[in-house]
Amino acid sequence: MPLALILLSSPQLPLTTLRELRRSGFYTYLPDPEELLFDEKKAAEGLSGRMRRVLEAAAAVQRSGRREALEERMRDVLAELRTALEMADYNISNLYTVVSTLASTMASMIVVTLALVGGGAVAAALALSGVAALVSALIGVAVYPLEFSLPAPPWRSYLPLLLAAPLYLLLTHLELPLPLTLSLAAAGTLPALLHLLHTREEVGKLVRAREMVRAAARAAGNPYHTLVREGFINNPENLLKPASSLAAAANLSVHQVLLHGGYELLEKLEDYYSRIVEFVLRLRSKTRVFLLYAVIEAVIVSAVYAFTAAIQPLLAEGGAALAQAGLSLAGIKELEEGVDYILAATALALSTAASSCREGKPLFFTTYLPLLATALAASYLAALQLAPSLIGG
Repeated sequence: MPLALILLSSPQLPLTTLRELRRSGFYTYLPDPEELLFDEKKAAEGLSGRMRRVLEAAAAVQRSGRREALEERMRDVLAELRTALEMADYNISNLYTVVSTLASTMASMIVVTLALVGGGAVAAALALSGVAALVSALIGVAVYPLEFSLPAPPWRSYLPLLLAAPLYLLLTHLELPLPLTLSLAAAGTLPALLHLLHTREEVGKLVRAREMVRAAARAAGNPYHTLVREGFINNPENLLKPASSLAAAANLSVHQVLLHGGYELLEKLEDYYSRIVEFVLRLRSKTRVFLLYAVIEAVIVSAVYAFTAAIQPLLAEGGAALAQAGLSLAGIKELEEGVDYILAATALALSTAASSCREGKPLFFTTYLPLLATALAASYLAALQLAPSLIGG
């Protein structure tokens, strides 16, 4: 899609534009334009369906010299992508519902049942959390259009997570409750802040690029003077700086127009780019509520585990009646001893689900991990103190 925008906005023939982009260090992974010109189907093997259609249209236009075919093909590709975005809105909501249910509601029901009947609760909880995290990561990448997912944060920003190990040992030595869950919350705080700033910066680049395109499209005369006057660029080379795929598409499209003319093409660029950015912003706004849902689920699940652990004194009084009913204290004791691992795994699963739905990448799980781990730990400890007075223990 970003390449389609650039080719549609460029006054040059498409393969000429692609050759120039490759010389500037962009799209170097694509086949050589000469190879596309002689056998575009063979040259484009291994690329996505949308990319192949874009390159085939580019090669056809290069041969004929008529831009109408390119515009028609590009409109089809962009319309298909807009449809994919609209479907993503629906699918992402369903994805979060399924995954969060698997990681919270269903998990808590299965875990509590296993704890009451004799054992295996901890293993089941860890397995369900792992499945939920894996499913959300895979389906999130598939459902969320790749072109619109945010770039991954720098790998160095994850290094503070390594502090979780020494923090766990320290909290265990101090005999504090839930050392693993609390160490994840503490170690994830700095990465969460860094990744939140990274997200805001990347979204800000999309919005700034949209405003730049609007200013260029509405300029009277040469748009270069307007962009300089409004502080978007100092010279055209500013537009060749690395950026996320969408922002880079806007920058490179404007760069092509500034170098080769064709100012009337900026109106098409503004139309397509503005609609796409608006949809991305709307999708992020709608999915913001997922974080609230995740916190509520975390509070409920941890409270369920706390109340289950708190009924041990009542069950202990059951004696023979307890055994006849098929209930066992051993499973509840196992749950109580392993609840720290369960809560930590639940925090990771819910964080992965939220990041897959909001950013289109599970790598942003750290943005949500500290809050969810803290909510799980606080809710469990509070419910554990409150439970005896409510159940008469």
